[in-house]
This record gives sequence, structure tokens and C-alpha cells, in this order.
Amino acid sequence: MVLKSVYKPENELMAMSVKSLLEEAGISAIVHSYQIPWYNGLAKMMRSAWGEVLVDEDDYDEAKEIVNKFLESEENNTKMQDKEDDETNPQN
Repeated sequence: MVLKSVYKPENELMAMSVKSLLEEAGISAIVHSYQIPWYNGLAKMMRSAWGEVLVDEDDYDEAKEIVNKFLESEENNTKMQDKEDDETNPQN
């Protein structure tokens, strides 16, 4: 089994969300944290990502497609929320 990084999240919540999403689709996934215990945030300063989500290279293409759709929907939700906030709190 050869593992391949399918996503490099900025925090643990996103890592676990993507892992869960992939497992629901029948794809085994592993979360690998770059964080160093007792050194809160040090690894984050050295790397731009919190860690990575790994899948078997045979599942990579399907996993990447699932992750991309998820991230696209997250981005759209954020844009919609920002638009609603702007409409609710107009700044003149």
C-alpha cells in the first residue's frame, strides 16, 4: 500500500471532516499531523498546513474529486454567508 496526500488542511477540524467524508464514500483515509506535542503552533509556523490527509494511491483520483467538491461547496457556503452578512450589516 502506497499512501498519497490528497489534502493538506489548515487545521484539525478540516482534516477530520475530510477524513470522515472520504470514509463515508468507502475510501480509507489517514490523518497525519505535522504538529509537535508541547510546542503549540511551532510546526504551523514552519509549514503552511496543519497536516495532511492520506489515501491509498489507487483511491487517489476518486478521493481528490470528492475533496475538491467538498472544498468548492465550503467556499460557496462562505461566500453566501459573507453576502448575507453584508446585506444584514451594510456599512455606509
